[in-house]
Parts: sequence; C-alpha cells; structure tokens
Amino acid sequence: MSHVEGSILINASPKRIQAALEDVEHAPEWAAHLEKIEEVQGRGKGCTYKWTYKQGPFSFSGNTKILESTPGRFVMTTSGTIPSTWTWTMLPLDNNTELKLAVEYTIPGSVFGAIADKMVIEKQNQKALAEGLGSLKARLEG
Repeated sequence: MSHVEGSILINASPKRIQAALEDVEHAPEWAAHLEKIEEVQGRGKGCTYKWTYKQGPFSFSGNTKILESTPGRFVMTTSGTIPSTWTWTMLPLDNNTELKLAVEYTIPGSVFGAIADKMVIEKQNQKALAEGLGSLKARLEG
C-alpha cells in the first residue's frame, strides 16, 4: 500500500471545512484532477457517489463511501481501479484550522506497479494532494 500526506492552515472553522468536504458535488472545482462526480446518494456519513479522476493521459473511475464526518475528522474510502482511504483531520488553532490529509492507496499490478508508484505516481499524487489542499484553502478563504 502506498501513502501520501500533506497539511495546510486554513482561516475557517473545522465545521466549515467539514461542510465543504461533504459538498461532494462541487469537489471537482477544488480537488486536483477530479473530473466528475455522479449519482450522489445522501450527505455526510454514509454518502456514496461515483467519480472520474484524470492524471496525465489516464482516467480512472470508481465509487466513494464516506465513513465518518465530524468537525474534527472526515474519512472516505474509494473502490475501483485504485482503491484508497482518505483521512482528513481538522485541528483548530486560534482563528485557523490545520487541515491534514493522508491518503493510502493500492496501485494494481505486482512488482511493476510498485516500481512505477515509487518512481513516478507517488510524486504526482503528492503534487495533486498539495494542489487540492491549496485550492480548498482558496475556496474557503475567498
């Protein structure tokens, strides 16, 4: 299993960040490389939806289920080509919130998938994670 993570300080409350994360229909506006969200069922914990993600010339599709949604923690799991678990934690700091995101994912394939992940994919995913956090910050502070 592979892992990327990052954090950012956002001038917004954890509750406001949680609301933005639950607003899955608008996630493609700030989540790097997320192209499309469809068939959203529910809101918050238990919500499910289909997504399409594009990185470079490759598109991936899958399903997401939100497992936990509180003003301190938001967890979702994806299934499809690249299964993953996304864990967002929100820590209030004065008038800001430190938002941390850790993503664990599995690249299909055996040794070749692992090699490609360590050499190329992990760096692209780390960059996309940082871009997404920055875009979410801009959206919430703008």
